[in-house]
Amino acid sequence: MTTTTTATDGKVDRRKRTGRKAQIIDVSTALFREKGYHATSLDDIADRIGFTKPAIYYYFKSKEDILFAIVDEIVDGALERMTAIAETDRSPTEKMHDLLAENTRVILENIDANTVFYNERGLLSAEREQAIRQREREYTRLVRQIYIDGVEAGEFTEVNPAVATNTLLGASIWAYRWFDPRGSLTIEEVAEQIATLLLEGYRV
Repeated sequence: MTTTTTATDGKVDRRKRTGRKAQIIDVSTALFREKGYHATSLDDIADRIGFTKPAIYYYFKSKEDILFAIVDEIVDGALERMTAIAETDRSPTEKMHDLLAENTRVILENIDANTVFYNERGLLSAEREQAIRQREREYTRLVRQIYIDGVEAGEFTEVNPAVATNTLLGASIWAYRWFDPRGSLTIEEVAEQIATLLLEGYRV
């Protein structure tokens, strides 16, 4: 498959990302996390990869295009995964468990990109930020509907759906701030324990 990304919009089809474009995105992701978006120049990116800045312009017309590609990929991936889980025939409890565990797992497996997503996305243009927020609302709606279905099925405690949805997703997402890959727990173990705790609570 060939890459559909153009220098005009910075959008990346993550399934088609190969070769030099992948290098630019991956190296930029690492540098944005290490130094911050503002402190990272296109020269820094080119130097770390080992080619000239004009080579970057062949794929992206600006540094913001690269940031948007990173952020856009995170949102598209999350929406794709959540949609697939929501469309299964499993119970609301099973769907929510699968969704929370998968969301946490993917965030921790791609911690550089997700750190950039949450720390640097506010530096995107207003138009691009709005586009990202619109797709975020789509997957938040999916999670909310699973919660509502669970309440109606007698599986979940009833609270305001917005409170429930934002609390569940927030706890899953926040793992990127405290997870230590050098610790005693694997990513899979952390993801499963977060999902279990959120669904079953602390009380026995």
